[in-house]
Amino acid sequence: MTEWLKGLIVEGPFPPKRAVAFRSALITCIVLSTAIAMIDTVPGVWAPHEGAVQAVGAVLLAVLSADYALRLVVAGLSPGEDESAGKAVLRYALSPYGIFDFVAVVPFLLGEIFNLPRDGETVFGILRFLKLARYSPALETLGVVVLHELRPLLAALFIMLILAISASTMLYFAERSINPGFASVPNAMWWAIVTLSTVGYGDVTPVTVLGKMLGSVVAVLGLCMFALPASILASGFSEEMKRQNFVSTWHLVAKVPFFTKLQASQIAEIAGLLKLSRAIKGEVLMREGDTGECMYFIVSGQVEVKGKAGTFILKTGDFFGEIALIERCPRTATVKAVSRCQLLILDARDFHKFVAHDHALLEVIWETARQRMAMDNIPTSHDHPPGHPPGPKA
Repeated sequence: MTEWLKGLIVEGPFPPKRAVAFRSALITCIVLSTAIAMIDTVPGVWAPHEGAVQAVGAVLLAVLSADYALRLVVAGLSPGEDESAGKAVLRYALSPYGIFDFVAVVPFLLGEIFNLPRDGETVFGILRFLKLARYSPALETLGVVVLHELRPLLAALFIMLILAISASTMLYFAERSINPGFASVPNAMWWAIVTLSTVGYGDVTPVTVLGKMLGSVVAVLGLCMFALPASILASGFSEEMKRQNFVSTWHLVAKVPFFTKLQASQIAEIAGLLKLSRAIKGEVLMREGDTGECMYFIVSGQVEVKGKAGTFILKTGDFFGEIALIERCPRTATVKAVSRCQLLILDARDFHKFVAHDHALLEVIWETARQRMAMDNIPTSHDHPPGHPPGPKA
């Protein structure tokens, strides 16, 4: 029973069917309840169907409450090492996702019990949308980027604050005697923020020659001011995506039996040889009997492998065709994409150029390859000295 409950909320790209169904129902409930909370701010919008809307809202709240209760129970049933069930539950409850789940449910239950103001339901009903962050890797990546770039972002914020204070002070002295919009520094601050942000409402504008000249300088500075944090976030996001891609690619390569005995730096160099490729549903990636010239890593999607050993499915994180790196032998199966796939390809020619200068590395890979091919009953060429595996001709 415990494993079945855990299976309902399991994460990952290919969860069980029950987890997919539960996740779909949960996302639907979140979107519908948030939409109801937003539309509810229109006076009298539910007048003809208020009872039905309340019933739908109660069902949505019940589903979300069940999800929160389920996650609390599962957290208590699977504590970490040297951790009690109570600490595990508390750890989940105080985590960002736990707080989002709490906000989505508990304020509404308290509102029903203690008859709290309706405005609270509106606020928390819209905040309920934050529960979708669990299913959005992009938001998680953005949070990591902000934390990593916090110091330069704070420095940029400080520069923006200095510019706003300086601009409002200068315009205050230039316009205070004839322009009510600049009667004080706080009043002028509104104009400075609107101008520096390039919004330019036009409700407050300088009228003197000096004020217009200063305003022109401030407007130009505004273009630069917001480019600074934007560039920090853009570069940080790019670096984080590269890091994540490298880590995932490194792990893909490290899973290959031929490479398990290699050093981390050598695996990283092999990962650098990979080339990105995409396949559409139904595309044949290799045919049985063809001469192998590359191996494939599945980044996303699923493929069907059909050969003498039977038919089976490979998915994200799996690989196939690795024998082609060692032996120019015919393919033993036909591989076809059963969904849109993103693949990384390691060409045998590139691989042999990489290992040609390192005889020790050749020996390790070739010994592992011979053991694996012997287990799979794949014939090998025996006229190659140890440490010099055959490969495709350039």
